[in-house]
Amino acid sequence: MPRITGIRIFCIAAAMTLLTVPIAEAKKGPELASAPIPIQVLTGKRVFISYRESDADPGAPDLTYNEFYLLMKSWGKYELASAPADADLVFEIRFVSGISDSQLCLSIVDPKTHVVLWPFIQHVQSSSRETARRKNFDQAMSDLVDDVKKVTTAPAAGTPASNK
Repeated sequence: MPRITGIRIFCIAAAMTLLTVPIAEAKKGPELASAPIPIQVLTGKRVFISYRESDADPGAPDLTYNEFYLLMKSWGKYELASAPADADLVFEIRFVSGISDSQLCLSIVDPKTHVVLWPFIQHVQSSSRETARRKNFDQAMSDLVDDVKKVTTAPAAGTPASNK
């Protein structure tokens, strides 16, 4: 008799498990389609880099602007314009310091309408050591540029746009 009870319990548990799988799948709902990335973000060729009012840069004056400018120049995707009127897009970079972490904030702006087309925020982990602070800043800046690359590179035909 105990052997039959064990088999019954096992069968009941297995049946309950199998019944819950379709219910869990049904609750997921349809996957949302990605909204389109503004066409200017994907087609812009000339970029003006704007340095917005920032908190004290870690380690050196104007570090945020200089690092971002050099990374964008070395990427080579865009021609860097010397004036906003000559650009298809304005990349507005800013450093904001905080108590537990700081942020690199970047906005891609349409120079004609001044509308923010795409925002980015990258957290910079804080540290009490100068070398670690700079390393964290450099890593966050690299991650920020990687995020820009993902959004501004047109997806291959048949794949949804990347939204980050």
